[in-house]
Amino acid sequence: MDYEYYYYESRNRYYNACSEVNNCENRANELRSERQQKISYINQLKADLRKHQNASSDLNTAINKDSELQSDLSKITSNINLASENFGSMASSSSGTNKSLNSVYSTESSKTKNTLTSVISTLKSKKTTVDNKVSELQESINRAESELQDIESGISSADSAASDWRSERWNASFDMEYYRRKMYEEE
Repeated sequence: MDYEYYYYESRNRYYNACSEVNNCENRANELRSERQQKISYINQLKADLRKHQNASSDLNTAINKDSELQSDLSKITSNINLASENFGSMASSSSGTNKSLNSVYSTESSKTKNTLTSVISTLKSKKTTVDNKVSELQESINRAESELQDIESGISSADSAASDWRSERWNASFDMEYYRRKMYEEE
């Protein structure tokens, strides 16, 4: 039997296994680095998501005040009408006409109502924009978490392959030693 041939074959297997162990360990370390970056990215996305969800909630609260403000504005208009009637009946003069409080304050009331409508419309538009960003962030988080799972699988795979190559290296080292002893016994 040619023990020298088997010795060199075992040695080649050993060096090949050493190389593959290094490759697998390097790949696993690269993936671990990617994992840390992905985790940081996911944490940043989640922080942004919380900020946007809070902003959406705050905008929703402000928008929900619209009916309350409109009701208050109607009450003010009714009270001005009542005050105008009372003022008209209290202060009458034969030499001049009474000024109607409605005509004095109607322009301001109309401006206030238009401003309020414009503000609420702007808030609704901003809420839509924020809600779209919330959806976008949730999709990004889901995609990043899926990528993180792929990275985790890659790490497991690389670790498993490295373990298999370590076993191969171990076996090759035993074979090398066995054939080395056999070569010396033949001499």
